[in-house]
Amino acid sequence: MDIDREPDPNLASELRQGAGREWAEEAAEDERLTELHRERNLTLSDQAKGWVNRGDRVSVEFGGHSFSGAVVAAGDDYASIQGAGQSADIRLEETRWSVLTGGDPSDSLPSGVETFRAVLHEHAASGMVVRLALPGGDMAIGKVVVVATDHVQMLDVDDRRLVVPLKLVLAVVRSSDFQ
Repeated sequence: MDIDREPDPNLASELRQGAGREWAEEAAEDERLTELHRERNLTLSDQAKGWVNRGDRVSVEFGGHSFSGAVVAAGDDYASIQGAGQSADIRLEETRWSVLTGGDPSDSLPSGVETFRAVLHEHAASGMVVRLALPGGDMAIGKVVVVATDHVQMLDVDDRRLVVPLKLVLAVVRSSDFQ
């Protein structure tokens, strides 16, 4: 080895670039793992509130029904979707969600009441005719008059009282024209 020889001027640059590249790769991997950890800890409710904030559109399938539109509100156990001419309040855990990101982001926090049960109370107070989506593609149509501990009572168009167990109510669908 020749001591009098000058060091390669490119060597220092190559060493710095190599270290910088390694640090950038490590930082990118740390960021990926952090995002993965965050995603794993999100609940379905957290997801729905994120859809509202981002202005995402969804297509959902539940109990033989389907619905599409923009997610406009979310609570602990439901999301509200504005579709073409109608809106739906849909229980989160009873639905398969297909999400299209990139709508018009919301400037505010996700709005709406906190629970699906509270949504039913709002419908009872409004006196509007709604459709309750039930399993197997069935619908109950009428005005919600009572939201009880374990069931909903409705008056249909013939003034018959319909009694539906809460656990069977998958969604509430209503016309957007009357909101």
